[in-house]
Amino acid sequence: MSSPRFTKLTVRAADVPLNRPVIAKVGSFPKWVFICVDVETDAGVTGRGYIAPYLIDYAPAVASTIRTLGARFLEREIAPAAFYDEGMKAISLLGKSGIALYALAALDIAFWDAQAKSAGKPLAEHLGGSIGPVPAYNSTGLWLGTNEGLEAQAAELVEQGGFSAMKVRLGRDSLIEDLEAIAAIRRGAGRPITLLSDFNQGLSFPAAKERLNSLDDAGLGWFEEPIAYHDLDNCAALAAMLKTPVIIGENFHGPYDQQQAIAKRACDAVMPDLMRIGGVTGWLRAAALAEPQGLPVSSHLFTEVSAHLMRVTPGAQWLEWTDWVHPILAEPFEVKEGAVVIPDRPGNGIEWNETGLAKYEIAC
Repeated sequence: MSSPRFTKLTVRAADVPLNRPVIAKVGSFPKWVFICVDVETDAGVTGRGYIAPYLIDYAPAVASTIRTLGARFLEREIAPAAFYDEGMKAISLLGKSGIALYALAALDIAFWDAQAKSAGKPLAEHLGGSIGPVPAYNSTGLWLGTNEGLEAQAAELVEQGGFSAMKVRLGRDSLIEDLEAIAAIRRGAGRPITLLSDFNQGLSFPAAKERLNSLDDAGLGWFEEPIAYHDLDNCAALAAMLKTPVIIGENFHGPYDQQQAIAKRACDAVMPDLMRIGGVTGWLRAAALAEPQGLPVSSHLFTEVSAHLMRVTPGAQWLEWTDWVHPILAEPFEVKEGAVVIPDRPGNGIEWNETGLAKYEIAC
């Protein structure tokens, strides 16, 4: 049976307001920008996917790169893994990271969706796995700023989908403030929870040694990106000295970055980002690198497609859940008892809410 042929590409962007603005060491964001990709085929199915390149001013550059790269695959039978390899060669002079890799990832996600839809299977099944619940943590709040209101917010987050895990951003001005934040969240949750922590690269290495040593007995599930993500030697030093697992990975640009981090023993677990790792194909290759080392694998954002991938990932740990893209999705994935439920329908499960997309659409 032949694969469908890629006949048309549509790229749109939307700037969607957040219910709880992001306030982190890397910046503050009241809205989140999404680039939405449709890959139409001669079989009558359309592959869909989205990426989120953070900075709205650069969305037109990313969208233009998607269109330029996508043009080379038009009128060809869809073959995601082969297209990925060809795409990496095509972007090599531009650089196999950043905007070029984001563009390839956006296409790769949509290509896999189109192929899975054509096969009549959910993406997880198409990749050799099965659909089912994926343990997730609520990542929509508990940002930096004042600790006032954290207790009430934690109560809201834990009830939002019956979550037993959530993430707090740490690295406040003092250790006392971090400890107070942790205590407030645990009070607000009202029951035992897994509390993960993210420093968003906000600490220097000396500061990280002091702060993380002091927090090592705080019962946190992990320390995420305590220092600059590319400082692998010092990440390794922290991982070696702490009981709490150190996790990095949202800033791996392609599987090779993860390979380097593993070789340096820079972390106890990895967290690939669907966009930055290179889409579905990049994720699968990164997961294969983690497996021989026994490294747990969690996801970063992109809940829907990442949920499918976690079902075929050895050592799958936590799926990051946010509702940021929900206003432009026709059917957001359901959460039950703290797990994301993958819908039993062909492809990755992403279909657009065209009314919402039109409401928040921006030029790209």
